[in-house]
Amino acid sequence: MPTQPKAAVDPDRLPMTLPRLAEKKRLGEPIVMITAYDYPSALVAEQAGVDCVLVGDSAAEVVLGYDSTVAVSLEEMLMLATATRRGLQTPLLVGDLPFGSYEASDELAVLSAQRFVKEAGVDAVKLEGGGPSQASRVAAIVAAGIPVMGHVGLTPQSSVALGGRRAQGRTADRALELARAARALEAAGCFAIVFEAIPAAVAASLTQFLSIPVIGIGAGPDTDGQVLVLHDLLGSPARRRAPRFAKQYADLHAQMLAAVGEYADDVRAGRFPNTEHTFAIDPAELAAFDEGLGAL
Repeated sequence: MPTQPKAAVDPDRLPMTLPRLAEKKRLGEPIVMITAYDYPSALVAEQAGVDCVLVGDSAAEVVLGYDSTVAVSLEEMLMLATATRRGLQTPLLVGDLPFGSYEASDELAVLSAQRFVKEAGVDAVKLEGGGPSQASRVAAIVAAGIPVMGHVGLTPQSSVALGGRRAQGRTADRALELARAARALEAAGCFAIVFEAIPAAVAASLTQFLSIPVIGIGAGPDTDGQVLVLHDLLGSPARRRAPRFAKQYADLHAQMLAAVGEYADDVRAGRFPNTEHTFAIDPAELAAFDEGLGAL
């Protein structure tokens, strides 16, 4: 059975742990987090030296082609997380609990989280929202021995109820709601919280308000760390429209289009494959084959 290539790991790098994340907040060392959804992207995250990898439900849109994150199933997320696990050795791996896998009860939330740990090998799970029910789910999962990352602000799974994918906490009352939600998640046992699409000044204050690390996405520069969707960062064709808070570091779409177009041109022009891409056979064996073929 062929073996898979192993991620190149810096021997001086230690696996990321929850105490090390907490220490990064205490020391003011920025936490680097990125999404990944398969083995190749996990290898990139590993070799680039990120601290945390999130198998996000954004996979629904950027990998599976759904119109929103609510469509992705638990089974699909488990498959993606399992593939991602194979490419990672040092980053902390977090699996996103998809819509419908935790809201109904604490028992369902624990069962879903346990499947992520047992079947996909994640180190922690993440869930969205900060209401009383979410705090209850967090407490139940943590009591079952599984670390939980929270997520407040713009929560894509419930974006319809929020009036669309827009910034949250832009009034004093709404910002205080975020503060109460974040504090409740912290009290329930979250080891970190993602803040998405909230004013930078609000995020800065809340980062100081909380004792656990805050990972920002569209929340300004003063959170304890940052996370981006890999496909937004790379300029992948998978994302129909990247959010305004995403920075594009490459234009993978253009490179992929050019490469596939060149391949198609080579095939149609007879330039591919050529001798260097083919296998040879001994002339005597070829003659014997032709003789045998003629007798069929």
